Amino acid sequence: MMFFDVVHFERPYWLLFIPLTLLVAFFFRLNNSKKNTLHKVVDPNLLNHLVYKNASNNLNMWLGLIALTLCWIGLAGVSWTKNPTTMFENTQKTVLIVDQSLSMYATDIKPNRQTQLKQTVRDILEQSKEGEIALVAFAGEGFIISPFSQDRETITHFLLALDPIIMPVYGGNLSSGVATALSLNKDDSAPLHLIIFTDDLSQLDKEKVPTLLKGLNIQLDIVAVGTPQGGPIKLPDGQVLKKNGMNVIPTVPISDLKALTTNLGGTFHQGRLTSRELAQITSTSLNNEQTQKAQNKSIHWTEQGQWFALPFLFWLAFQFRKGMVLMLFIGLFSLPAEKLQASPLDWFLTQDQKGQHAVDQGNWQKADRLFQQPNWKAASSYALKNYPAAIQALDKLDKNAAENYNLGNALALSGDTKKAMQAYETALEQDPSLKAAKENLEYLKQQEQEQEQKKKEQQEKDEQASTKQNEEKDQNKQPSQSDSNDKNDSKDPSDSKKDNKKNEKQDNNKTPEDNEQNKNSDSKNKNEQAKTTLDKEKEQALNQWLKQIQDDPGKLLQRKLWYLHQEKRNENRFTQEDGQNPW
Repeated sequence: MMFFDVVHFERPYWLLFIPLTLLVAFFFRLNNSKKNTLHKVVDPNLLNHLVYKNASNNLNMWLGLIALTLCWIGLAGVSWTKNPTTMFENTQKTVLIVDQSLSMYATDIKPNRQTQLKQTVRDILEQSKEGEIALVAFAGEGFIISPFSQDRETITHFLLALDPIIMPVYGGNLSSGVATALSLNKDDSAPLHLIIFTDDLSQLDKEKVPTLLKGLNIQLDIVAVGTPQGGPIKLPDGQVLKKNGMNVIPTVPISDLKALTTNLGGTFHQGRLTSRELAQITSTSLNNEQTQKAQNKSIHWTEQGQWFALPFLFWLAFQFRKGMVLMLFIGLFSLPAEKLQASPLDWFLTQDQKGQHAVDQGNWQKADRLFQQPNWKAASSYALKNYPAAIQALDKLDKNAAENYNLGNALALSGDTKKAMQAYETALEQDPSLKAAKENLEYLKQQEQEQEQKKKEQQEKDEQASTKQNEEKDQNKQPSQSDSNDKNDSKDPSDSKKDNKKNEKQDNNKTPEDNEQNKNSDSKNKNEQAKTTLDKEKEQALNQWLKQIQDDPGKLLQRKLWYLHQEKRNENRFTQEDGQNPW
């Protein structure tokens, strides 16, 4: 165990004063010794009787030096106790819905709209530090590029690999992208932040998108990429997309996108986002539903430096007041034997309030001793896993749905599943919307059915085993027919002799076969050894080959979408929706 794993310094730069203090004390001591020049002219034996040495001054100096050193340690913020602190993490979920239609190659924004889209999304990823983010891309169809994750770097890799030309289905189907984004949110009542980047809005999207978002807790931001004037579409191979010999000029319907955003209660943005707009989009006003306890706890060091400063204060006070030593001893002996943490306000608190204060400090055992009300007593017993006591406390109450649910949990954890199911059913009768009680009840029923099925299977196995034993007993009781067999065997004794001779010959011929088997086993061992060496060589070659494979998630995504594109390319030529432009 390292020293700094046990001791922590909050302000370690104060420790630099310790060697400086020792150095100053050394030079001061050396200077005082040089001032005394009597030893040069007086004999040392006589000098001891002529010079008066105050031993108390030396002791006082050394005590001051030690006290000052301890004071520097105290000022450095020394600590040796760790207190784990519960942390809360942001559970807000954001989905980035990016348009990957061919119109993103339009050059009305230099170099094209796709470049500005990626720059804007990267700005949002860098600005957003908390919560989970998912990435959805759409063209003629929506695709989940990355599910909810807190890893911004991986999402950035996926974003850089996106390109409209590799999308399996061409077109611009915004409603499909929104539906794909909503499929990531399992709880419809949970808040969800949608940030849409697009440059087009069809009549079908005007009708479908409000229907998809109706009744949901959605925060919406729509970012229009492009200009109303539009520009030609320049494909990656340098060709310009044309229709009927004319250049395709996709324009951005700014007014339609604004109207849709206003109707849905969202915020509309256009072009590259400013720092103020980025702060507005990424700012989070969290409530209790959007925070949860993190799995890890932060370690907080409790500073103990004040105790190291006390010796220096006492030493300093002793320099001015000679009676300070007596006062110090009186103060030490008058300290209370036990720690008294009660304040005058505690006199007016009830036992339940004191128990709640103990709960706030994380001391459930003390809270369990203090609580008087049955519901609080049940909560503390449940936290200490004393389920019988929790059940006993809850039985005294005129229970509501939540208390019946807690009773069911305590009964289930104590092993009484039948009474637990009854408590869950009572809770659901009082409050049918209590999902947790319904899920626990279904789980217990499922467990009960599985146990019954196992019992039936075990009974069937036992019955089968008993029937087999009975059949074996019946077979043993039947008379043996060895006499008839002996008669048949004794009909031709010469045959038996021949058989014996043959068997003898066969027995005599077994030794060379055994030798051959030994040779074969030796050859097999050699082959196995050769195979192991070959397997090792193959394994080394395989490892070298695997090292050459690129594991960039962006490249993997590009290959995957390209494969889907090649697979559906011929199919999409004939299945492209009528009236929908491929850009």
